[in-house]
Amino acid sequence: MDPPSEATHEPVRATGSTSTPSVRRRVDHTASSYYPEIISILKGTFKLSHFRKNQLECITATLDGKDVFYLAPTGGGKSLCYQLPALCSTGKTQGTTFVISPLLSLIEDQVSTLRKKGINAFRLINTVDADQANDAMPRLRKGESLPLVYTTPEKLLGSNNVQDIVVQLYNQKQLARFVVDEAHVIGGWRVWRESYASLGILRKQWPDIPIMALTGSANMSAIEDIKESLALRNPVCLKQSFNRSNLYYKVKKKPSQKKELLKEIAGFIQSHHKDDTGIIYCLSRDDCEDVARRLREEFNLSARHFHAGMDRDSKRINQEDWSNGKCKIIVATIAFGMGIDKPDVRFVIHATMSKDMDGYYQETGRAGRDGEPSDCVLFYAYSDAMKIQNMLKNPHDQNNKPPPDEIQRQLERLSAVVAYASNEGDCRRVAILRHFDEEFDEAECHKSCDNCCKPGTVVNEDHTETAQQAVQLLRDMSNCSRERGIALTMFKDVWRGKKGATVSAYTGLPGYAAASKLDHRMIDRIVTQLLYSNIFTTRRTTSGNGFGNNYLEVCNFSLLSRLSD
Repeated sequence: MDPPSEATHEPVRATGSTSTPSVRRRVDHTASSYYPEIISILKGTFKLSHFRKNQLECITATLDGKDVFYLAPTGGGKSLCYQLPALCSTGKTQGTTFVISPLLSLIEDQVSTLRKKGINAFRLINTVDADQANDAMPRLRKGESLPLVYTTPEKLLGSNNVQDIVVQLYNQKQLARFVVDEAHVIGGWRVWRESYASLGILRKQWPDIPIMALTGSANMSAIEDIKESLALRNPVCLKQSFNRSNLYYKVKKKPSQKKELLKEIAGFIQSHHKDDTGIIYCLSRDDCEDVARRLREEFNLSARHFHAGMDRDSKRINQEDWSNGKCKIIVATIAFGMGIDKPDVRFVIHATMSKDMDGYYQETGRAGRDGEPSDCVLFYAYSDAMKIQNMLKNPHDQNNKPPPDEIQRQLERLSAVVAYASNEGDCRRVAILRHFDEEFDEAECHKSCDNCCKPGTVVNEDHTETAQQAVQLLRDMSNCSRERGIALTMFKDVWRGKKGATVSAYTGLPGYAAASKLDHRMIDRIVTQLLYSNIFTTRRTTSGNGFGNNYLEVCNFSLLSRLSD
């Protein structure tokens, strides 16, 4: 951990920015008038002796009434940054901190953990269970002062009773701040969580109440989406490295038969993680139940399932039994694990690929939060990518089908996972960190991924001419479509020679189908390298539905000379 006196301010910047960097300032946050109370609560209530990087600055900024955007990897200590200031009596804002969280299981876990520390945390959710001890509503109606209230965006924005209480607290100057936890959900599929994308109303209704947004996975495009959606006002932006040095990343070819897949998963667990705690992610609820059952019955493994379709009690029991070690393996959809602070998860297995790199990073990040070595294994099949692609294009609920630009957005994010999983040569850690606009020297991986551990001789191939063709094709396509812009998936479709109406405007270009003989994995690697060499760049625009779309462009045509050097 970093000592309290070493906190610094690091602005979040886009890779390749042409703006002049600001002078780096070293600030002694222990000189703040809030510091004596902050350090007293840190040691007395949370039983910690030091702050991690950026925590103290985040806390002092929110106590000073500023908006904050805090980006840190899973396990980076984000929760402390709003839990501690909620207990402070000093600061420019007083009263209740409303924490907006996407999952009921996460709310239950956070409230339970805090109350065990003697902290008066409460929940404000739709619940029918008999235990009302942790519910905030009756206390808020009585006018009690509650430091921490966890709720969902649906409850906060959709309940007239809750709205009335927030207005009352606001008028009494007892509304301290809004905290948007897991803020990357804002950039997710709107049909899944429309309410998260509507949180900009907080700034409109209570303009002088500070907002803190926290996330463990966001690249520059996602960061801009979050800041715009929440209308953050000159936020203090803090970030940490995304590198998790204790995690080992591996991608395996997924067997076509489920029986063989289960054999591989069970064999890996029994050989490398006998009696260890782990998570297995599946795509569907039915898959979760089937995989958990068969791991129990056929391989005698301690496994249970978890998904959003389960009743409340079953989810609670399975989560608690997994957390306390009665159950070793949870087989889940992405409904499980977000924000759950279990330090000793030794493996995370993806039986099906994630829909985007942000999700993949979040899910793998639930392993090894104690800093000990842990395994992250992805079973990849291109057929899974096609299945997810069809799901995005043709959702089950046609009445809530996303607009075309949002579907395109999701397809591009899926394409990034395909590029990662199908890349058999480049360091996995480099690929993951590049997604988050962080450069990383593969020598620092120290053979902590399967590609860096492969034996044999590295074969170098010269694809300069192919890359030059790609640059010329993108320039030609841009000349044909000056207003709309060229999406990444569209460019790849034209370059590889896809048929159909969507590419018809470009089939007459000289570069159409020029990469038809290249494997899709090589196409992904060439385009990725052009992006990270700043020969290609992306132009971000905000669509009518409020989300940012990225269009591919040639950064500077003169940079073509780099390719022949």
